[in-house]
Amino acid sequence: MKTKLRIIALILVLVLLSPIYSFAGEQDIELKYLNIGDSIAYGLSADPRDSTSYFPLYEDYLHENFGFEKPAVNLGNLGIDSTELLKALKKEYSPTDGITYIWQNNLLAQIPEADVITISIGGNNLLTPVIASVFEIYGATTEEEFMGKVVYAGKDIWNLNLNGFVASALSSEYPNLGTFLESGTQQFLSDWPAILDEIEDLNSDAHIIALTLYNPIEKEDNEALYYRFEELLKPMNMAMKKTQNRAKLADVAKSFKKESDAIDFRLKWMDGMPPVWLDPHPTTLGHEIIFNEITKVRNPNSFK
Repeated sequence: MKTKLRIIALILVLVLLSPIYSFAGEQDIELKYLNIGDSIAYGLSADPRDSTSYFPLYEDYLHENFGFEKPAVNLGNLGIDSTELLKALKKEYSPTDGITYIWQNNLLAQIPEADVITISIGGNNLLTPVIASVFEIYGATTEEEFMGKVVYAGKDIWNLNLNGFVASALSSEYPNLGTFLESGTQQFLSDWPAILDEIEDLNSDAHIIALTLYNPIEKEDNEALYYRFEELLKPMNMAMKKTQNRAKLADVAKSFKKESDAIDFRLKWMDGMPPVWLDPHPTTLGHEIIFNEITKVRNPNSFK
């Protein structure tokens, strides 16, 4: 009789404890955060990048509040546009592409493991032709060379060249800059849904959060160029809004309009050094704003 009672007691203990063991086991499964995209995702121009860009801020937030695994993974890649991201997702780079091939393989390995993916992409669809055009005006090949030539040429030459640059950006006649800007917008409209297709093929369960695209031009510096960028960015952001059932949006564009110090991009000639400031990336404050916008998107409890 005592033996039977002991067996029954043991069974009851196991039954009662089994939910506890199961719950503990579930909590031990740490969720994973992956950040992908361009130089904004990489962390330029937060100071210092490794602790104040939006990626480590969100990494810490998820880890401290919701038990996400740390370290998270940041595969932001300097200078890439939407087409280059799509090519990597479609595994189109070969070993001869060197570090780009390694980046591609990391993407393809990490995306299936991710529970949350943040994406910053599309800015370089416009900025790459802008940089190429500005460098061509001054006959420069690097940022340092460009700034040196700007300073040497002086304010009057800068304003003269700026007028020509803006006229080219506003034109839709080839080979003016405007044709390349419009092409960049159209390319993003084609690439964006395809990017989501490829990510979903790799991981249909991941929660995707995309950053909307902001206008780096100060309206007071050049109103015509500001509205030109607004015109180009509007369909790009609209394309992302149309896919919110697939990727939630952190509305960076709206927040940056309310905070001029979110970026340091000044076309107007200023006293001091440098006389112009052509960095389109978010400042440390800008990255903090991005982080805040990402946390508004979804309660991370739903990631579980």
